[in-house]
Amino acid sequence: MQGVREPKQQRGIKTKQRIIKAAYKLFASKGVHGTTAREIAQKAGVANGSFYAYFKNKKALLLEMLEDYLEIHFRTIWRSLDGFNVNEIDRDKIRAILDSVFEAYEISPDFHRQTHALRYSDPAIKRIFDREREREIDQIQYILEKNIHRLDHISKPQAAAMVIHNAVENVALTAKIVGSPIPEDQLADGLADMIAGFVLGPEAVSN
Repeated sequence: MQGVREPKQQRGIKTKQRIIKAAYKLFASKGVHGTTAREIAQKAGVANGSFYAYFKNKKALLLEMLEDYLEIHFRTIWRSLDGFNVNEIDRDKIRAILDSVFEAYEISPDFHRQTHALRYSDPAIKRIFDREREREIDQIQYILEKNIHRLDHISKPQAAAMVIHNAVENVALTAKIVGSPIPEDQLADGLADMIAGFVLGPEAVSN
């Protein structure tokens, strides 16, 4: 069997994209363990050999999809930083970032649900999520350190960044993946108030 290849011609690129698109749909409807490589190839309208030309197996496909998904997820969250000065963070800017977080969790909630559940049983998936988690924490720590001149009460920015990240991830998962009887806007507002109060003090929280 020939090794997998990275497509360079437009035809090959489109074939690989069809396989990935089909996998997203099948993973969402049947679950990762309930889907076979053969079913993905059939859904994509390609031969089994075409599948294995681009992916060693279903697991390799899943890991590549997860890497790409989390990269888009990260860029969606932090693109809002382009619009303001990170040296002067305030409650409104925190709320804007949270809007982007909620948007990121809307990209593919079914895929996120499936892979997030697997992080507790699959070491390879856990490594990818852990690496992404560290990148998110680093980004939050960067913002805190840019504002450290007015955050006298925060002596350990990395620990504070981890606390903020865990709170945001939990609320976003509840709002977008698990489901909540509380409207998303109220959850985002409450989370923004909590973070602003923690980082900037009670005076930063809106009434």
